[in-house]
Amino acid sequence: MRPPEIMRHEFRAMNTDCLIAVPAANGNATEQISAAEGTIRDYESRFSRFLPWSDLMQLNNSPATEVPVTGELALILGRALWYARLTDGVFDPVVLTDLQSIGYDRSFEELPARTEAAPAGLRRFCWTDIEVDGPRRVVRRPSGALLDLGGFAKGAAADEAFARLAPQAAALVDLGGDIRAGGEPEEERGWFIGLDDGEGQIRDVVELNCGAVATSSTAKRRWMNGASPVHHVIDPRTGRPARSGARQCSVLADTAEHAEVGAKVGLILGPGSLSENDGIARELGVRGFAWITEAGKYQATPGWTSACVN
Repeated sequence: MRPPEIMRHEFRAMNTDCLIAVPAANGNATEQISAAEGTIRDYESRFSRFLPWSDLMQLNNSPATEVPVTGELALILGRALWYARLTDGVFDPVVLTDLQSIGYDRSFEELPARTEAAPAGLRRFCWTDIEVDGPRRVVRRPSGALLDLGGFAKGAAADEAFARLAPQAAALVDLGGDIRAGGEPEEERGWFIGLDDGEGQIRDVVELNCGAVATSSTAKRRWMNGASPVHHVIDPRTGRPARSGARQCSVLADTAEHAEVGAKVGLILGPGSLSENDGIARELGVRGFAWITEAGKYQATPGWTSACVN
């Protein structure tokens, strides 16, 4: 059996490597691929904390406590607050001040190997300080409550870009490990996704023909702040980089947005903290979890294992 020929479109956006793939036999997919890339770039322009003109930074930079926002920002922020409520604040978008306090104040590509940031001693805010009035397109929050949509926006972008590829019989969108895929590329049963353990080794291969995979990891975005090693995954309960014993958490779910939220929560709570039978997982459409511990040990739930082909 000949392997299917795949049309691959690779580019850089949202501070990560992006891939859109469709089977070449599906015909001319150029228009749909272009629309999908446009969606991803639109998400970056609206929700990046590194672009001063983005919708998000217009909110963060406003001194007002009641700020008019775009409908798109109101929608995505409303969903983020719902996930915060679901997870009792383990997922929380109000962590930008915490990230800045450890030196993460610019795009990671521009971050030096060592930063010298220190906590500003300001009051810490959390998701309960934020109120979104969707119909009026207004966000109310105390001045200084700064938001970072980060990987959550990547998951949402992957889902919407995938929707732009609906005319294709099969498609895959990968935004730096936030993957949404569907259909069967030619004679294959689905798409095969390798789980990298953060050290270049593939631990699992998951078959995916309708759904998403996302990984939250402390392995790549690490640096020194003063004399302390730090990473970019903040535990909102402490305001400091998460220390749960997990190096990464991968999640198989119905959408990339749900998988991203589940992976972030699973990483912060630590290995074995969740299963596909938990209330949080059911609400997120999670089918399985897999962790790599700081010591390199692999741990997975039955739902994840059942999706593996190796």
